[in-house]
Amino acid sequence: MRTVLLLVMLLPLKFMAQTIMPLTAENFPDAIVGSANNYDIESLPEYNSGADLFIEFGFRSLLVQQISWETAKIKVEVYQMMTPEAAFGIYSLSVLKCQQQDSLTPFDCNTVYQYQAAYGNLYISVTSESGSVKARAMYLPVANAIMQKNIQQVFALPDPFNQPRLKKARKSLVYMQGTTGLENSVYPFQEMFLTVRFRMYAISLPNPDFLIYFARIRFETPADMMRFLTLAGLTQNGIPVPNTNTNDGLYREYQQLDEVTVYFLQSQEPWPISAIIQP
Repeated sequence: MRTVLLLVMLLPLKFMAQTIMPLTAENFPDAIVGSANNYDIESLPEYNSGADLFIEFGFRSLLVQQISWETAKIKVEVYQMMTPEAAFGIYSLSVLKCQQQDSLTPFDCNTVYQYQAAYGNLYISVTSESGSVKARAMYLPVANAIMQKNIQQVFALPDPFNQPRLKKARKSLVYMQGTTGLENSVYPFQEMFLTVRFRMYAISLPNPDFLIYFARIRFETPADMMRFLTLAGLTQNGIPVPNTNTNDGLYREYQQLDEVTVYFLQSQEPWPISAIIQP
């Protein structure tokens, strides 16, 4: 017994990952359900040219299946990530304009050619090249079948992103934890994160006259936080200051939550963080 336990403890993490359960003919008797193809961190780049983003976020495994009806063909991709945050991050950086949202989970998006969802540690994509009526009608049943075979806990956003004002702007909410994620986002923060190790939720809030960018950032170390504050212009003589106006006319402010976590705001006009985070 001790030998077995020791072997389990020594197994590489990728082998410890929970297996993604594929769909079978029992799920869709009227279709041809193809066999599952599985990819690990070594083979993912052969399948997905955007593998760098998944690997940066913490990729474990990928399952791919084809399902065919007489008048429709669907591809199912289920990416297993290290954390629910990572799955949400991939989802948040992948969605564009949604025709329907929050159908099966609090974070999903349905369009003509694709259904996407963040579901626990899973990022699920169901696609069709034709976008036919039959294919679109099967997106939700296929995604739901995957979810039922791979039960996950519902992901909950951290404070303050469930407050009413921030909920209204949730379409713009993204999660990032590295430079590749930043490069794939629309947020103009790149120059402030050079060599900084971080995990960040960012959202843009519409205002009648200008956009407000708000973020919750957790740094790996206090030194990473200080480097960020310095690059953001939020220090003077090596001492943090609560807000600043940059040379190019931007207003920036931060509020520290603990030794490695801050709220950060950037806008074209002064706007306090307190106005964002208060109910």
